[in-house]
Amino acid sequence: MKTAIYYFSATGNSLYAAKFLKETLNAEIFSIPKMLRENNFTANAEKIGFIFPQHYFGLPMLVEEFVRKLEMPNVKYIFAIATCGVPYWGRPFTDLNELLAAKNLRQNASWFLRLVSNYLPLRDTAADWRIKIRYWFAERKLKKISAMVAQNESHDTWEVGKSSGKKYHDDWESRRADLDKNFQCDVEKCVKCGLCERVCPVKNITRPQGFPQWQHNCVECLACINVCPKCAIDLGDVTKGRKRYVHWQIKPSELV
Repeated sequence: MKTAIYYFSATGNSLYAAKFLKETLNAEIFSIPKMLRENNFTANAEKIGFIFPQHYFGLPMLVEEFVRKLEMPNVKYIFAIATCGVPYWGRPFTDLNELLAAKNLRQNASWFLRLVSNYLPLRDTAADWRIKIRYWFAERKLKKISAMVAQNESHDTWEVGKSSGKKYHDDWESRRADLDKNFQCDVEKCVKCGLCERVCPVKNITRPQGFPQWQHNCVECLACINVCPKCAIDLGDVTKGRKRYVHWQIKPSELV
């Protein structure tokens, strides 16, 4: 079967997984934000994968929008991978199945892939030794996932707290216009490189005087905070002093 993988990645975890499966499955990979910008919503592959980070116990907003619009006339097998810092807590696959059901489709297989959380407002980035351990386990799991997908195997995964997770996720989405109100830039640190503007998946950042300004259309992926080479961007005071994170095998330019 021809395999197409659609991914959304802010700091590299999901792109790393997509690139891994691209090689092991001889698949094509496509950026979901790019597909949305190009109004490209037709998938001709028979095997389709979705790889994305878990946001607020559910799907990222851009993934929801993309799946609603995507036409899959030839699909025979659908799989999904949710990268996360804490697996099993949430309902991304339940949400995805609800979107697919509207098209008379369903997932054949789904997995959580534990890597490193980039959500700095909640906690600091894990220590380097812990990150290395998670990378090691993630690669082993991706090898198993690849083998199962190659054979069109079915796989269900636990999702804990689905009811409370839905309430939390729906509340978060309802506050989209305010999600970026606490972003700030330290103009003493900022070198006006423009990487924050280029990496934003929804073009929510402008730089009229060289420094970033947020336009209240944020999806809270936190790419701008984590990718900034000078750690000049923070979300209020809570992220100050916390270690930024980008997957070590992904260059910031690949996330643009």
